[in-house]
Amino acid sequence: MIGLAFLLSGLLILFLPMSSDTPSGSAVSCGNSIGMGFDPAEVEKIDPAFVGICGRLRSERLGWALPVVVGGAVLLVAGGLAGRRRSDA
Repeated sequence: MIGLAFLLSGLLILFLPMSSDTPSGSAVSCGNSIGMGFDPAEVEKIDPAFVGICGRLRSERLGWALPVVVGGAVLLVAGGLAGRRRSDA
């Protein structure tokens, strides 16, 4: 059950959209961790620096959310295998 919670929360984190604020206070959409919803041409029109900022934001979130997903999947599989061995014994 814990593995499923980690897996689902990690996937949710991966797909939540991100944004960054410009100095004027408007938000720039950076898409999600996978890059869906990010249009580099549109962001470059606002300020070319935000293309790099959004890229850094996506890679940072991917860097810690992906291990949560993988760890959850491992716990889920390990729990399933442990449950099977108990029922076989």
